[in-house]
Amino acid sequence: MIRDTLLSRLAELDSASVAGLLQGSDVAISPESTAAAELLLQYSSDVVLDEGKWKIAQAGRSATILAAIKNYATSSGRKIFRLSSALAKIPPHEHPNEDELKQALDHSHGEFELLPNAMIKRN
Repeated sequence: MIRDTLLSRLAELDSASVAGLLQGSDVAISPESTAAAELLLQYSSDVVLDEGKWKIAQAGRSATILAAIKNYATSSGRKIFRLSSALAKIPPHEHPNEDELKQALDHSHGEFELLPNAMIKRN
């Protein structure tokens, strides 16, 4: 509920600080609510922090890659899987290179990580 309020307020303002978002919303301004709002924004993939102000994130390449990985993990129920399987629904010419993959995984806030092949045990 608070997240939705913050996102709708941010969509109206284009960019704002946490205090600015809380001022125009129905959320009471207190140190606790400010900290909670900042935490929600920090872990939301829908917003980015740019020069001290929060902005709505543009759906980009990282979001597409993470969505494919997340969908595969959810649908397969697996915690460890081959990246090629997760990216199978993305056209091959749009598959990420190593740097793009690392950047996308950084945006997952630790939800996903890339394991070297040597760490994966084969049946």
